Amino acid sequence: MFAGFLMLAGPAHARCERAPDLADYATLNASDIAAGPTVMDRIGRVVASVNVNGQGPFRFIVDTGANRSAVSDALAESLELAPTGEGEVHTVYGVTQAPMIQVDSLRYGDISVNAAALPVLSGAVLAGEHGLLGVDGMSDRRLRIDFDRRCIEIAPSRGVRRLGGWTTVRGELRFGHLVVMRGAVNGIPVSMFLDTGSNSTLANIALRDALRTRAARTVHVDRVHAYTAGEPVVLDTAIALPRVSLGQVDVRNVLAFVGDFHIFHIWDLDNEPALLVGMDVLSRTHGVAIDYGRATVQFDLREVRTGSRLRGQTSAGAAVTR
Repeated sequence: MFAGFLMLAGPAHARCERAPDLADYATLNASDIAAGPTVMDRIGRVVASVNVNGQGPFRFIVDTGANRSAVSDALAESLELAPTGEGEVHTVYGVTQAPMIQVDSLRYGDISVNAAALPVLSGAVLAGEHGLLGVDGMSDRRLRIDFDRRCIEIAPSRGVRRLGGWTTVRGELRFGHLVVMRGAVNGIPVSMFLDTGSNSTLANIALRDALRTRAARTVHVDRVHAYTAGEPVVLDTAIALPRVSLGQVDVRNVLAFVGDFHIFHIWDLDNEPALLVGMDVLSRTHGVAIDYGRATVQFDLREVRTGSRLRGQTSAGAAVTR
């Protein structure tokens, strides 16, 4: 399970888009699809309402870089869920031990999202939120995040309504949980995936080494503390990426922190140039949809925004090439 960066609670959005019209989905039942409002923290991560063991709703961070959901120690105590043992928690930066609890029911709306033995997290990684909603419950489903209306929708891949006007990038499904896309950075082929649990974009060592022949610029930045399930990690070295290409999508002037990050090893991406695309880039779009059944990613890039939703972020931009 990959925990993202420090999150602080943000203001609620006043209104969500209407609930989906099941007539648009033909073969689906009400229990197959759920949509609802979200809130966002001050760095732009998405928080949704989730029920645990029939109780709630509780605030869970929607984390597409987490292969397992997790709960906070405060929520486990409140629900009187005693640890049944310990297990490994794989974060962006390493491995740590965490208590495990047995959860009988984990639901977003009417949809069940894989209740099982879940790790219990403590410390700054959740910053008072109740848990992480990982991608282990997204098999054969499409997760759509609308940044403008602050909503998410979870629906089956089969029979789901097409998103008109959205730009589609095809990928491949690895380990049943991760959609990996093939793109390019300064003309170098790179594997990329989206992590809504990280406010920063990360590059692996293989990408840094490959870019040395393309005059990539190393940037020394002010220290950033990344909070995980383990000890905080300091990030202080980055590279400037003038152009990141994904199909028809161009992302320009991206600042990516560089390191031998554990997350690339877990996803078997440490020996090839790879890029974890964080919320600093994703926040420039109006929305993103990850289809875990079709292994595609779609972006809503109409009237491409030139600013960022993230405080202090001015360096990344997204545009559709023609």
